Amino acid sequence: MLTKTEVKNTRNELQQNFDRLGYEKDRICREAEISPAALDAALQMNNPVPNDVWKVRDYLEDMLVKEGKEVYPWTRLADHSANRWFDYDTPWRR
Repeated sequence: MLTKTEVKNTRNELQQNFDRLGYEKDRICREAEISPAALDAALQMNNPVPNDVWKVRDYLEDMLVKEGKEVYPWTRLADHSANRWFDYDTPWRR
């Protein structure tokens, strides 16, 4: 569980990377196979499903790297070892 500060930081980090990527939300939803509501909940950290937060985080990072753009650094989501607790699909990697 994240503290209030960690939630605030994670929201900022997700939004920074979303803004840097510059993709439309419908593209992200299509490529990541995530609903618009789930994407918004993750980006806003408004009671999101933890799996969706990690999925959005990984999608944004992968696409930023692919585009040759700098990834805004992660704090709480920097350690991928936490992913073992959250099962999610990564269709954009297929």
